[in-house]
This record gives sequence, structure tokens and C-alpha cells, in this order.
Amino acid sequence: MHDYKRYKAHLNELGQQLADAYHRQLILITGSSAWCYELLYSLIDDDNTLVVSKQSALKNSYWPTRTHQILGQEFAHAVYDGFSGLHPDKLAALGGAVKAGGMLFLLLPELDDLPTWQDPSLSTVQSHGHTINYSLFNQRFATVIKQLPAFHFSEKDGCINNAVTSVTYNKIDYEPQQSCVDQIIKVANGRANRPLLINADRGRGKSAALGLATAKLIDKKVIICSTQFKATHSSFKHLAKELGMQYNAEDKQLANLHYVAPDALLNTLPECDLLLVDEAAAIPVPLLLKMLAHYPRIVFASTLVGYEGNGRGYTIRFSNYIKAHYKASKVITLDEPLRFAKHDPLEKHTRTLFALDAQYKELSSDQLEQSVHSEITQQSLVNNEPLLQQVIALLALAHYQSSVNDLRQLLDAPSQRLFISKINNQLVGVCLIAIEGGLSEELALQVISGERRPQGHLMAQTLSQLSFNNSYLTQLSARVVRIAIDPCSHNMGFGKKLLSYCESQVKSQCSWFGASFGATAQLLNFWQNQGFDTIKLGYQRDKSTAEHSALVVKCLSNKSAIIQPLKKQFKNDFFYGLLTHFKTLDWQLVSILIEGFSDGLISPDTRERLALLVNSNFTQFSISATLWQLLSQSPSYISQLTEFDKQLLIKLVLQNECNEKVIQHSDLLGKNQLENQFKRAIKNLISTI
Repeated sequence: MHDYKRYKAHLNELGQQLADAYHRQLILITGSSAWCYELLYSLIDDDNTLVVSKQSALKNSYWPTRTHQILGQEFAHAVYDGFSGLHPDKLAALGGAVKAGGMLFLLLPELDDLPTWQDPSLSTVQSHGHTINYSLFNQRFATVIKQLPAFHFSEKDGCINNAVTSVTYNKIDYEPQQSCVDQIIKVANGRANRPLLINADRGRGKSAALGLATAKLIDKKVIICSTQFKATHSSFKHLAKELGMQYNAEDKQLANLHYVAPDALLNTLPECDLLLVDEAAAIPVPLLLKMLAHYPRIVFASTLVGYEGNGRGYTIRFSNYIKAHYKASKVITLDEPLRFAKHDPLEKHTRTLFALDAQYKELSSDQLEQSVHSEITQQSLVNNEPLLQQVIALLALAHYQSSVNDLRQLLDAPSQRLFISKINNQLVGVCLIAIEGGLSEELALQVISGERRPQGHLMAQTLSQLSFNNSYLTQLSARVVRIAIDPCSHNMGFGKKLLSYCESQVKSQCSWFGASFGATAQLLNFWQNQGFDTIKLGYQRDKSTAEHSALVVKCLSNKSAIIQPLKKQFKNDFFYGLLTHFKTLDWQLVSILIEGFSDGLISPDTRERLALLVNSNFTQFSISATLWQLLSQSPSYISQLTEFDKQLLIKLVLQNECNEKVIQHSDLLGKNQLENQFKRAIKNLISTI
């Protein structure tokens, strides 16, 4: 056993400084795993220490499968065993669970060995058929962490103390939280339709504020809603403390506060005086809008930094919607930390290591000139930290759900290509493309039969399974993973130009070019206008976006005929789906999809029957079946109608929606008006045939 007394002495001194300053600190331990484990257990003796590790031999070790299993908990100290794999999301979340005065111990190989070390977490970004012998993420991590003011205990170099040792005595400022509590109470007692948005980083007391406010609204029924019940524990705990009550962590009701999951809330619409939505950024925006429409007094609270897998895209899009539609709404940002003091070293280290503070610099309107496109390598990103920060920030702005893991994916995924657009040397666009396929024929056949699902070939697998054609897997294809354009430069053609440039660069390498995304009318319209065909729409809505996932593809070779059967099959599947799993699909999205379909021949029998029906005293019931045949065979006819006529025929005929719902959604006065409008739409349709 080595003598680790001098290491312990350093930590004892640091522990006193942290307690006085109400701060937390990072302790880096590097060397062989055996040495790191031995040193660790000579340093920690507090039972209230969470050890995140796959090594069951380590005391109190635990390996969460999902990040949210760490969130909402607090420990005196925490240990992250990097030998189990350096997963950014887990490490960042664990840092948030350390109490003031505590330390986060990070165990890793020696920093100089980190880039070539076979990190177990690399398997999460490695596509089948590719290997990673050098980790650029780990290279940057080692470079950045060496410069941080923190303790570093190295088997090779001994004790390296970069920590700032000045002693400060900090106080926690509770005034911003109290102001937030007052605003929540104002929403409950004030006029209706004045929603409140609370944005905060972790440790700022937003969830506690929800509980404290509820305690002062004891005469009102309050519902708290969150995707994870565990995330509401802080609210319940603070409510219980204020009321002098006991709280069992399993109870979903305490005094006047009730927990209801988002799906249950929207299915049953229970009555309440105030609705609190915690971690709102983890809930799809369409669901938030439904809550907003039904509940006149509502508070949305969310974490800004994406430990929970939510991005700044939520903050921008949803905040803009609220401000535009609710003039009396209010947005609060809680900046003051409450679980630890300002300028906390551990929080700053986490943000620096994972570029969580990356801010995109938007282009000013007087700079809109011709954009210049180029391809950049992952190595060039690591060599240019300012550019890396801009790329990360722009990608986070454009994507509804971003994750701390995105940085590792960006720097280490071996099968991707990255393209950018600049104006005056300023980044305005990013397109991240994954190269898929190139698999053996034997493996391709196993994929088609459903026996294998090789990682990292999402589009190639889907195309081959839809077509039963293994060439989609044996040949290469390019899939757009994300494309992001400066928010101030939308609708100016920059996205179209960047995508066109990417196509020209991958054309010599790949046979197909495509993308998969949550389908909206606006997005599908963009992709179809660039010559992409929609060949699949997922049956179920995505949990994160509440949208159906669309797959669009374009042939880059002279084999475009291979796509035709997929287009035809999707057309047939889609029209059937409109009567079943796509029955509630937005009519605008249906309209855009229909525009991408080719017309078939209308049989003489269908034409003759339609003519007879139109010249008779037809009803909606008598003509709908014939209309459905016509529109499913030659959908272009519906594209020539007015927006209102499209909506009526799509909802009533193609989706067989009940009259009551159509009347409600179309703002019609009743059945007579609906019947008149329907007959007018039929006449307009017939005039185009």
C-alpha cells in the first residue's frame, strides 16, 4: 500500500476552502486503473458519495443507463470512473449532483495517453465497419482539462495543484428566487392568459420555487406536470417543508399539489387553478401549445443547459411563440445559483470541457453577401476552438433536442463529413452528413431479413428493408444528420445553396442522398422542392417532437428507376394510412405530401360514376368513396384547389374525419354550412378535371 497522506492533506485543506466558499471542485486522478482505484479509496471516507462505474468491486458503484437517473439527487461527493467510458452526458449530470463543499473525482488514464486509449464509450459513435484508433474528443478533453484550475493527482507526475487557493466567504442570494415565487403567485391570482416562462441553469432553484409558491396557494388546486416524476421531487420537498408535512418520495400528491404526466394531462384535461410544467423543454412543443390553449393560468419552467437532452431551440422557438401570442406573458431567467455559490469551479469546468457556454454570433442584416461553402475536417475543428464553439452553438440553436454527447459525436464519429457556409469569414450554415452503406452482400441479406441491425446505417437499412434490395446497403449513401442556418438568415436560400453544395461533394462517392427528420409541412416542402422524394413516414409520433419521422431520398446516380417502386409503394401505403394511423395528421402536411406524388390513370368507370353523382342530388356519404378513388389515383387535382377546399376534402374524404370535428376546426357554424361548403369544393374540384 502506497503512502497517500500528502494527497489526503491537500484535500483536507481544499475541503475547508470549499466549505467556506460554498463551492465545489474537480479532482482529477490519472494513471493505471488499479492505482486510481487504490488512491481513490484512501481519499474518500464519506458514505454519501455516489460512484458512477461499471466496476461492481468499487464500493457504492452504480452505472445509470440513462442520464435522468442521476438528475434530482444530491451527494456530498461523487466519483466518475472514466475507465468505464468517458460519456459526456453522464459526467456532466453527475457534476450537477454534487453538494456545495463537495468534490467530483474523475478517474482516467494519463492525459497524454487519452487520445489513443481505447475508450469504451467510443462504441456509441462508431458505425459498423469503421474503427476509431484516435479520439479527437479525448484529445481536446485532455488539452482543456490540463489548463483548468483544479487538483490533478497523477501516478506518473505526482500532485499537480492548479487550483486557486484564495479563501472567500460567500453568501447565497435568495432574492431572485423569491421574486420568481412572487411571479408564480401572480399568475395564479391575476388575470387569465398571462403565461410565465422560467428559464434557468441547474442549481438555480426553479423547481424549488414551484414548491414554495404552491405552499402560498394552499387554497388552490395546483397540478405539476413533467416527463419524469423524479424531476418534481424538489418541488414536493419544498412544499412539504413549508407546510411542516412529511413527504414520501413515491407520493404523487401532497396537500394541494398533484403530479400528472404530460400524456395523461392532455388525455383527461383535469381541472386546476394553476398548471406548473417543469422541464418544459423535454416536452414536445406541440404538446406545450395544447396545454397553453386549455389552461388559462400556466407556468413553464425549464433547464437551459442540455443535461436533460433539451436544447436552446426550445427556448428560442417557444419563447418567441409565447411573446407573439400572449402580449402580457413574462419570461424570467434565474442566474443566481442556490445549491452552491456564484463562480463555482466545478460548474465552470463542466461548461468549459463540454463547450456548454458556446454562443452563436448571429449575422447582422448589413452583412448579407454571397456565402462561401467548404468542407472541414474533425481535426481542423479541434485545432480551431472558436470555430468549434460556433459550429456547436449553431447546431444547438437549430435542433429541438441537443445533448452534451453531441460534442463527442461531432469530433469522433468516423463516418461523417462536415460542410459549412461562411459570409465574411463568419459561420452562417452547417451541414453534418453521415456516410452509410458499403457493407458486404452477406451482411446486407441478413439486414433485409431482420437478423442484423448494424449500427450507424439508419437510412441504408430502411431503404433496403422497404425495397428488399441489398444494393442500398452494399453501395454508399449520404444522410443529412443535421443542417443548421443562422436564424437571422432563414428564407434567403442559404440552406438550399449549402445542401446543393453538399450534394455536389458527395455525388462522386455516394449513390443516394437523403435525410430523416420530424415531418412538418414547412420542412417537407423544403426537401421536396430540392428534388427529394418522401418514401416513408413513421407510423408513430416521435416522443421528443410529437411528429412523425419522414425519410426523404434523392438518387445521385443513373439508377433513379430503383427509387420508383418505393415512391409508388409509399403513395399506396399513405392513402391507406390516412384512414388509420395518419387519421390525425395535419391537413397541411397531407397536402404537401400529396404534391410529391405522381398521378396514375383514372379508370373510365370512376370518371363516369363521378359525372353521374355530381349531376345528381349527391350527399357527402354517396360521393365520398368515388372521390377517394379519384384523389388517391390522381392526387394532383387536390393541389389546384384553394386552401379551404383542400382542408375540407382532405379531412372529410381522405381522412374520413367526423363532421363535428371538421366543423370545430374549420370554424363553421354547423352542418348546413359544412354541407354547402363541401358541395362547393366538389364543384371546384370537378372544374379542374
